[in-house]
Parts: sequence; structure tokens; C-alpha cells
Amino acid sequence: MQKAFIMQNKSLQCPACNVEYEFGLRFDPCSSCGGPLEVRFDVRKAFRSVNYREFKNARGSIWRFWPFFPISDPANQVSLGEGGTPLLRHRRLNELLGLPNLLIKNESINPTWSFKDRLNSINVTMACEFGASKVVASSTGNHGASAAAYAGCAGMRSLVLLPHGTPDVFSQMVCSYGGTPVLTDWHGRYPLMEYLVRKGWYPSKSALPAPLTNPFGLEGYKSIAYELAIECPEGLDHVFIPVGSGDDLTGIHKGFAELKSLDLIGKAPAIVAAEAESSAPVAAAMRAGASQIVKVDNPRTIAISISEGIASDHVLRAVKASSGFAAVASESEIFDAMKIMAAAGLAAESSSCVSLAALINAVKDGRVPASSRVVIILTSAGVKWQDQLAKIGGHALSIRPDARELDKVLRNKATRPLAQAI
Repeated sequence: MQKAFIMQNKSLQCPACNVEYEFGLRFDPCSSCGGPLEVRFDVRKAFRSVNYREFKNARGSIWRFWPFFPISDPANQVSLGEGGTPLLRHRRLNELLGLPNLLIKNESINPTWSFKDRLNSINVTMACEFGASKVVASSTGNHGASAAAYAGCAGMRSLVLLPHGTPDVFSQMVCSYGGTPVLTDWHGRYPLMEYLVRKGWYPSKSALPAPLTNPFGLEGYKSIAYELAIECPEGLDHVFIPVGSGDDLTGIHKGFAELKSLDLIGKAPAIVAAEAESSAPVAAAMRAGASQIVKVDNPRTIAISISEGIASDHVLRAVKASSGFAAVASESEIFDAMKIMAAAGLAAESSSCVSLAALINAVKDGRVPASSRVVIILTSAGVKWQDQLAKIGGHALSIRPDARELDKVLRNKATRPLAQAI
């Protein structure tokens, strides 16, 4: 490991009104406009500390990019080997969809089977550097399980607030990592989190003020952009990203912007916010020409992980700055995308499949050429959502050990080929 690089001139800044704050343990939004804050630092100075041989390696932990993270010493990293996820070109899927240049970034390969591990590796490392000993998270599942895993890795206490109805597997995962899962009302989670933060707990959460914000974790998502740039030196046209609070989209856009400022890439890709039709605050804001996100009332969607109905204003700025747009998908289109992905050998959770469903719609609408070089982000594995998997594939059949009964099964229950799924 190289000698520790202390990020110089780092601060917290409000991108909406440009008010700057001292870098430190701050979870309040901007005092001037109430917007979420971002980490700011000297990108060129950071790059001079990069081991370029490690940096251009497409595989390996996100911590090969450590000079671009807001930490004091890489020796403090809390890591489970997150990052370096596969970028897949699925030949049969691409041929059947008529999208020859489609790539899938499979984030379900991360240690807790979701992209949230990139965020929580940074979040828990920051908690350790700031001297915190307890982590609290509010989640619909993936984020909470990830936060508990990284807190466990660091030997820290964790508590995860989950809404009633969360699949049992997430509570079980939190418990297995040594955390405490607590089920409560959907909207009751945020006041409870604020209560614990005021008592000294570190909030592993998004940059979205509610009324707390965390500007650190989304820095981990920049590593997705770095990896995509390394593996696609010819460049990309579009990146489709499922959006809930939008930290993933914001971080990926920020990563591409940093690479562009360093002249390491030519044109950065257009960033597309992929949303469920019934929970699409970014699409609504884009249609209205608004500069701020407005909450969608009563969002109901199969894509539970992105069903908050509100996103950070960061997202809107990132989409516009990248010359991107928002694309939505209906419930039936999301479910169809889940079936397509599963038939292709990738059982992804519903929110992951919103990116594929939104892409299919964008191509149909003429917003994306079929020949476009596109990446869709597959955010999490479907194995955690057993009810959804059952609806896609059904259940096992039970027979006596009799060849005639087996032949009957083979006649009546043929495997669904990928072409039929599409």
C-alpha cells in the first residue's frame, strides 16, 4: 500500500447554492437552501496519488481508487472485497432484443449481493475515521443488510429500521451480521433514525435529506463509473440506472465527470434515470422543467427497493448535466423484464430490472438508437425476494421415482426458452 494520502482542500459544498462548509461529521443539509451536500476536493491532486497500474485494472476492490474517496488513510478501509463486478455482453439476449451493443453491469456479485456494498464500505470507513462506534440505517432491505455486514466487519454495533412487510430474509441477514433489525411503520423510520443520530449513531443513508443527509456514501458509487470507463475505452452512449433516492446515479455521474476533468475519457455517457411508472419523481420533474424534485404521493410498485416516491435533487442535476433523461416502465413491463433476465440466466430483483424495461421503452420511443452502446445497471440479486421469484418461475413438482411420471412432467412442463420470455 502506498503512503497515505490525505485529501487536500476537501470540503462539503451545496451544489444548489454553492455554500461551502468545513469538512467534518455533518449530517444536516445546507443551512441556506436545505439541499443535500457533496464532498468537494482537488481531483488532480488526488489523481497524482493513484497507482495507475492498479487504477486501470478492471477487477479488484473499489479501494484501488482510494485517493478519490474522502478518507484520511486507506489503511482504515472497511472492505469485504466489493467492486470489480462483471460487465457482461449477453450474446443471445442482445440478438433477441435487437440491441447488439447492450452491456450488463452485474452488481449482484458484491458481498451482500447488491450495489449498496460500495456505499457502505465508504460509509462505515468514514464512521470509523470519525470515531463512531454505532451505525443506524433505514432500509427496504438491501441497504440495511449491507450496512449491518460492514458494521460487523468493523466490529461496530448496528441497528436497521425496516418497514413492516419486509421479506424475512433481510431481517435474518441483519441478525446474521450481528445487527439488530427493527420493524416499524414506513414513514416512522426516519424520526427514529434522527433520534439515534442525535444520540451519536452514524447514519448510513443516502444524500436525500429526510431531514438528515449523508454526503459520504455516494462517493463509493463513483467506482462504478471508473470500472465502466476502464472496460469500455471506446466510450459509452448511455447508462441506465434504477433510481430510488438516486445516490447511485449521482455517484456514477460524478465519477464520469471526474474522469472527464482529468482527460481520461472523451465524451461522458448520457445518464438515464430508470424509474417505475408509479414512482417516478425524476421523470415528473423533467417533464415539468423543474429544478427540484417533488414527492410522488402513494407510490406503489413491484420495484419496492426504488419505491420511496422521492429522489435527491442531486439526481436531477446529474441527469441534466449529462444530457440524459428519465425513462419509466409500467408494472407489467418491469415483470416482463424480470422474466427476460431470469430466462437469460440472471435472476435479478424487480428494481434491477427497471433499467432493462426502461431501456426497451426508450428504444421503442426512439430516444435511444438500437445500435447505441448502452450499459444497464443490475443492482441486486433476486434470490432475496422469494415471492417475486415464485411468480416468475413457479414451484418444484413432486413425483414418485417413476420414469413414466418424469416423462409426463417433461411433456407438460417444458422449460421456457429465452425467446419465449421476450
